[in-house]
Amino acid sequence: MKKRTLRIISALLLPALMCLCLSGCGGAKAASELSFSAGNSISQLRALDGKSVTIVGYMATMSPPDGKYIYLMNLPYQSCPFCVPNTTQLANTMAVYARKNKSFEFTDQAVRVNGTLKVEPYSDEFGYEYEYRIVDAEIRPIDMSTVRGDYALWTSLASDGVISEIYAMFDYLHFVCQWSDYFLNYVDENNVQQQVNMYPGDVYQYLENDTYGYQKESAVDYFQNLIARVRAVSPDKLEDLVQILKDCESVRSYALDELNGGQYEYVEDLDKYKQTHYDDLYERWWKVYCDFTVDWIARWQL
Repeated sequence: MKKRTLRIISALLLPALMCLCLSGCGGAKAASELSFSAGNSISQLRALDGKSVTIVGYMATMSPPDGKYIYLMNLPYQSCPFCVPNTTQLANTMAVYARKNKSFEFTDQAVRVNGTLKVEPYSDEFGYEYEYRIVDAEIRPIDMSTVRGDYALWTSLASDGVISEIYAMFDYLHFVCQWSDYFLNYVDENNVQQQVNMYPGDVYQYLENDTYGYQKESAVDYFQNLIARVRAVSPDKLEDLVQILKDCESVRSYALDELNGGQYEYVEDLDKYKQTHYDDLYERWWKVYCDFTVDWIARWQL
């Protein structure tokens, strides 16, 4: 795994879980309440390894047909879980596994999960990777009359689809900031799959291609259109998200200026190009990504 990917995976644990240990009646210890909010480090999560936990969220529709596990998100109406760009590491998503010989039936209602937290690196059958999951779990729909007043706003934003579009935008932004880490795949004359490093000319082709590239995201008014969609949901209650999008647009402008200004060099020993300010570009991308995933989207909790 590349060094940069390892940095992403270790930092992803930030948008993990805020744990509130509750005590039950008669001295029995109740399940620890988890949320998608930022708050705890992996060492704090390990303290709950093997303990009973509970959390409220929504089921993503993509899961094994037998229902043996689900992807739990704090966002309704999602077909598949979110990932950190350029990795298979889950983001703002928890894998929840049913008890042995049991299965989950899909519902688009919010559900409360009760199970056991298991902290360990894990890869599932879809290739998704995570550092923790909930096992031996049961789920039940919750009474929506008990949720906070901002539920309607969150539902409207989710049903618009703009949150999924923003996650896709971060894939694009990661590409323009870290293109020298990307590869092209092709089949040679012997019908063997080959992989080559990306050249600057390839980057421009990706940015201009509307089939497999980023033509839509490269449009001058792309970010303004995203902002307009957010403000259509609420003209004033989502300005913190609007500011994140404005910051992302600034990162894009900086990265494209670097590309157009030839701020890269060919490294002969590696047979690849590397951006001159590679680390700076990464840090700029990482900041806005965390602003969104850690400080903004993870705070939404029923």
